[in-house]
Amino acid sequence: MKLTIKTYFLILSLLINTSEIYSQSVSNDMVKESFRNEQLLNHYAPNQSLCINANQVSLHDLDSALGFDRRSKTLRFTRKNLVIGFMPVSLTNLYNSQTPYDWNLGSMIPARGYQAMVSLGGYAQIGKHITIQVAPEIVSAQNSYFQTFPQELGTAVWASYYRFLNTSDIPERFGNGVYHKLFAGQSSIRYNTKSLSIGISTENLWWGPGYRNALIMSTNAPGFLHGTLETRKPIVTGIGDFEGQVIAGGLENSGILPPRTNSVDPSGNFVYQPKPNHLRYITGMVLSWRPKWVKKMYLGFAKTSYLYAKDITNPLDALPLQGFFGDAITASERNGHKSSLGSVFVRYLMPEDHAEMYMEYGRKDQAVTLLNIIPGANMYRRAYTAGIRKLFASANKSHIQLVAELTQLEAPTAALLNNPDSWYTDPYVRQGYTNMGKVLGAGIGPGSNSQTLEISWVRGLKKIGLQFERLRHNNDFYYYGFQSIGDFRRYWTDISTTLKAQWNYHHFLFSGQLGVIRSLNYEWLVIQVDPSNYFAPSSEVLNIEGRVGVSYRF
Repeated sequence: MKLTIKTYFLILSLLINTSEIYSQSVSNDMVKESFRNEQLLNHYAPNQSLCINANQVSLHDLDSALGFDRRSKTLRFTRKNLVIGFMPVSLTNLYNSQTPYDWNLGSMIPARGYQAMVSLGGYAQIGKHITIQVAPEIVSAQNSYFQTFPQELGTAVWASYYRFLNTSDIPERFGNGVYHKLFAGQSSIRYNTKSLSIGISTENLWWGPGYRNALIMSTNAPGFLHGTLETRKPIVTGIGDFEGQVIAGGLENSGILPPRTNSVDPSGNFVYQPKPNHLRYITGMVLSWRPKWVKKMYLGFAKTSYLYAKDITNPLDALPLQGFFGDAITASERNGHKSSLGSVFVRYLMPEDHAEMYMEYGRKDQAVTLLNIIPGANMYRRAYTAGIRKLFASANKSHIQLVAELTQLEAPTAALLNNPDSWYTDPYVRQGYTNMGKVLGAGIGPGSNSQTLEISWVRGLKKIGLQFERLRHNNDFYYYGFQSIGDFRRYWTDISTTLKAQWNYHHFLFSGQLGVIRSLNYEWLVIQVDPSNYFAPSSEVLNIEGRVGVSYRF
């Protein structure tokens, strides 16, 4: 239907009323950090865990943080029981000079060269309960050539590498040329009550207390289509406050073949195993509890299960309950056709000290409980992330922020390393725990470890700081692939120093970062130049990463 000039001016004449919209939200990790800091200062939602989709910031809270009155300065149209408005328009530019770097990029891809993502859209509220949000994302990437897994490595190493390529869908490079794609982005249709929301969404999810990494759900991959039932605010009970979410949806494949599919193992067999092109179904839940007796602590768990839709033979397969009842209870579970990841987490606030501590601990193919979290910990795949955050008072209501976090996805024992079924990979659902070619959880990827230290000046949405990070790529493959040749100097380690900044001005929110990343033994390649110096630096790559973003709130 065409919008006539008369109708257009009629709508404009109805600009802005006093009704408030609390259901619409934007996904922004940097803004999420600002609200988390405000909570440490006792200025924001002291009863919320900020462990369940804290990356989704409501427009109401965003407008308050930007410092203007929504009723008089945001652009909205109203008519009877209908309210229509605009989402923020944002543009993110990313450049990597030599190799891809960084994660939690959502719809953007790991690529060399320049890429940009544009997000825009609008929302509508129909009556008191129904909300519609349309916020697509458009990504365009130069996707220039860069060195991927080296051809120089021998047949045996390539065969070992394919043990991971055949059990995950994580391309190093997304095709051989320019990349363009339209995503549904942060879109949703919901029916909302005072405490609950039910609907269909493609929004990014973030579960757990992590700052850089979350074991089960993060903003690393594009959002996927899912049904959701979730709390809109903490539910107060006699034993404390509860928040939670249950989801069910579908995951998409990247459609990109791994490299050198004609490779053979030492026996002469082809190492490439085509993946089944079946729809993957995912279901999950997350629950956070703020005990009545310890109001500064949040305890929770997160759990997801995924399988090919064709293998759903029991209603219980559609629920994220695998492992809760001990033994496998459905045919898909007994046959190893249903895969799971689970974690428990804790976040403890110290608002008097403007500080917090947190940890998330996960295990694979089981629901984590107090009964199985410790016994036999070295006999199963486990992962964890832990961190601290502290704000030191400075001048003019600003603070110096200190953040430290470490994440470990590497297998805990040599016995598990010899069976390369890593965190986020799966021998049956061979796309692994991915959506559209990217890991749904911690963006560092299977078998990797990272340590992050950040110090910055912060005041509200404003921030200037330095981040120091060390990333060791897929140690599971490193040990499995190179033990046969006994060369244990090939750790692929990235050392990065990144200047970060964020600033708000009226309706604008600017962000930027400039990083220098030094990759040691890039792609596990060692070129012996001086035989007398076994540990001489080799195959080093220096990458410059730049990112600039701007968002405008109508």
